Amino acid sequence: MKLRALVVLTLIGCGGDDGGAPIDPSVPATPYCAPVAGFTSTALEDEILTIVNQHRAAGATCGGQAMAAVPPLTMVPSLRCAARVHTKDMVDRGYFDHTNPDGEQPWDRMERAGYTWSSAGENIAAGNGTAVATMDQWMNSAGHCRNIMSPDYTDIGVGHVEAAAMWTQVFGAPR
Repeated sequence: MKLRALVVLTLIGCGGDDGGAPIDPSVPATPYCAPVAGFTSTALEDEILTIVNQHRAAGATCGGQAMAAVPPLTMVPSLRCAARVHTKDMVDRGYFDHTNPDGEQPWDRMERAGYTWSSAGENIAAGNGTAVATMDQWMNSAGHCRNIMSPDYTDIGVGHVEAAAMWTQVFGAPR
């Protein structure tokens, strides 16, 4: 009986494969994603997904164009990584654009994060501290709204840097 208890305690004490740190399942365990593993705003990123899927289920009007209801999106770890990397980079280097100062585009980041896409898109936002306010901003912009409502996408990744109120949504469909 003592041996069994000892084994359980030993297994509980083990973390990830690095000797103790737990593995963050929200992004792939790759060098590209390592700087954004363990972000503290995962709940807000997940809230964005919930609101996105509510809009997709209800249908929407984007810039005067009626958009039919479409299936929900799935949060994909590689896309979450790409969104987080971009959001963190915009904050760290002080820019706000889909193309980073090195010329890297959204689809470049998606591929570096391990996502092979057939369709891809990106929304960025700044200045809102809540998921609701950020989604309102995107849904009131025709282009951002069309990305959210596009039937071409099946997957999403969301990145958020809370201290800077900076957000990125990355949309894709796998190849």
